[in-house]
Amino acid sequence: MGKNIVLKVGGSVMYDSALNVNVELFKKIKGWYLRAINEYNKIIIVTGGGELSRNIQKKVEGDIDDENSLHNIAMSVTQTNANMLAGYLEDPNIFLPKKIGDAYEYLLHNEKCTLVSGGLKIGWSTDMDSAVFADMIDENIVYKISNVEYIYDKDPDIGVGNPIKEIKWLEYFKLFNIHDGQNHIANKSIPIDVNCAQFCSRKDISFFICGGSNLVQRPNIEDVLKEGTLVHN
Repeated sequence: MGKNIVLKVGGSVMYDSALNVNVELFKKIKGWYLRAINEYNKIIIVTGGGELSRNIQKKVEGDIDDENSLHNIAMSVTQTNANMLAGYLEDPNIFLPKKIGDAYEYLLHNEKCTLVSGGLKIGWSTDMDSAVFADMIDENIVYKISNVEYIYDKDPDIGVGNPIKEIKWLEYFKLFNIHDGQNHIANKSIPIDVNCAQFCSRKDISFFICGGSNLVQRPNIEDVLKEGTLVHN
């Protein structure tokens, strides 16, 4: 079986606070990708929506009552981000799926390939899309580049927490008060959303949370992917 990788790029790191595109990050991802295509058979990159998605939702939610419509708007931003990143990578062979079924067929029938995607299902976070793609190719870990270096033992917004290098899924559930059957809340600030966390626990898929200041301090993505928090069974 060939070596594969699933990389989730959070929307929180794709733009700055003024919603300017994080060009320096895109350069690092492109450099990593040009090296990775020689190392991996299947490369899957999933993009989140981040502040741009939240900003657009806030501007329209007062005039749109239907939750599915609001989620569809947010999901379309993640797909725009996927198209933007794929264009920046400048590989004409990159596949951008429109549906989960399209992604499954592509990954099933191509031994060596690259798929770049935003969200594909209403009600899912892009964390969940990443985990489902990992499950499709029997990959047991998702690397998530976010705006934090680690998961912490308390909310960074309310105080300085201690970084956690490794945590079990059941401990993660306790830390973030996740219970069976709890559903994803769009734009809720949590390292790995509740549906995705429960799915990964059932499927024995790990998540590696990394990024934050290391995206600036580390010279390449390979180094960023070495330092963070591993969540696993």
